[in-house]
Amino acid sequence: MAIHYSVESLESLWKAEEFIEGKHEYLKQYKNQIRDLVKFLDSIEINKQYFRTGIHVKNPKYKRKVYDDTAIIKQLKSSLNKMSSMNHGELCDVISEQLTLKPHLYPIMLQYTLEQSLLHHTYCKYYANLIELLHSQFNNTELLEQQTRLIYKMISQNVEKHTSEYSNLCNKNKQIDQLIGYSILISELELKGVVKGLIDPMIKQLLEQITSSNEDEGYKCILCVYNIFKILYTNVDIKPEYKDDLENLKSVVTSMKLKFKIMDILERR
Repeated sequence: MAIHYSVESLESLWKAEEFIEGKHEYLKQYKNQIRDLVKFLDSIEINKQYFRTGIHVKNPKYKRKVYDDTAIIKQLKSSLNKMSSMNHGELCDVISEQLTLKPHLYPIMLQYTLEQSLLHHTYCKYYANLIELLHSQFNNTELLEQQTRLIYKMISQNVEKHTSEYSNLCNKNKQIDQLIGYSILISELELKGVVKGLIDPMIKQLLEQITSSNEDEGYKCILCVYNIFKILYTNVDIKPEYKDDLENLKSVVTSMKLKFKIMDILERR
């Protein structure tokens, strides 16, 4: 026999001791299934056009309500775009407060922030501050790691080839910019302890690729290493194993462009 509750009675039902005990028992009994479900839901690609679901159309014939989420997303993106050295602390707090009321928008805001860092390198430090603040608020390590992996996968894929040489050059430069932005952000996040174990594998992979790639690819890799080391080893010595790897690379590579950049890293320029 089904039991029906009125909307007005739900609040008192949720506070009832019997309901709370039953909920805790259910969560305990199906802990693994709930974890797998959350993991699956987090793995679903975010709809970047989500904010368009409530677009305000001028034509009265097609007029519809602008949903609350739409307005909040626009405000969040606006705050992210306005972030600077003068106001980043204040805007981070504003974004945090807005997401407190709309926690389901955290994944899309996290994705916006990661993507913003790819091409706006100057502000990566402030984006890292925002991610650190939101991570302490939502404590969803799995979501953060998953989104950083997806971003890296997206930018590290082969650049689409065009018949136009100019288009190919533009795409190549864009990829280099994105990799540099990603490496700066991840370095900042690892320095803060927000993510762990991402930098060392990335450095090793980049150093290995330098000798196995052409000059352009190799320079892209060494630029990423340069930016990572600039953040991680500002006030401390470079790890001895990395010094050895860089010295070996310097003696192996034939490109003077690469040699000079390796020397910049070793001499902490």
